[in-house]
Amino acid sequence: MVPVDFSVAISEAIERGRIHAESLMTDTLRVTRADPDAEPTHDEWGNIVSSPGTVVYEGRGKFQHRDPYPSTPDAGEARWTQGVRMAHFPIGTTSVQSGDIVECLASRNERLVGLKVRVRIDGDKTWTTAVRFNVVEVVQGVVPDAG
Repeated sequence: MVPVDFSVAISEAIERGRIHAESLMTDTLRVTRADPDAEPTHDEWGNIVSSPGTVVYEGRGKFQHRDPYPSTPDAGEARWTQGVRMAHFPIGTTSVQSGDIVECLASRNERLVGLKVRVRIDGDKTWTTAVRFNVVEVVQGVVPDAG
């Protein structure tokens, strides 16, 4: 029996998967990173106003929901619905990291245009067809902690 090198077969399948995955990335996404050395500014009410940040990526990507069953956590008397959303980028996208803000500039789904999310975790793995990040939605300019 001839030994089989499965990594060769898997590599070929992954490459085909990457091509197909990237073909589905029809949204245009912009990723910005806050300057950690920037002095905070305040609006007329004393609220901290975040700076626009530095663009670290702009190009193809897509949004996806991973968990079809959202959770409904509560804290005190507040209750909200939380699902798992992901942002996908082409393989080779190395500039995106936890804490960055991803904004949808263009999409086939008009409801996504203008959506802003914060990258929560980098889900790197060896055999993958896309760069995928768990993200949390930014609501009304409030950016939840990435932790």
